[in-house]
Amino acid sequence: MRAVAENNKGIEYIRISSLPSDQKKSIYQSLNQKLIINILKQDAILNDCLQYRHYIIWYENGFRSRVQEGTIEQQVPAPSLTLALSNFHQ
Repeated sequence: MRAVAENNKGIEYIRISSLPSDQKKSIYQSLNQKLIINILKQDAILNDCLQYRHYIIWYENGFRSRVQEGTIEQQVPAPSLTLALSNFHQ
């Protein structure tokens, strides 16, 4: 699910720490770290922000397509293997 933008002094952004864990992990692994910005908000520095337009580009072109392909951390049971000759005893 796509995050909703926050706004501070006309800057639309998302906080990476507020994203679902699969998105957080994927952003830190796949996004250029230079795009992560600091925002001063009421005497606090938010140091894990991403401009909303960068988030949308990342989400639409990277994350969503990987989720659709099934390459985002899915647990898939391994098939059981049997030998073709396992019943051949004479």
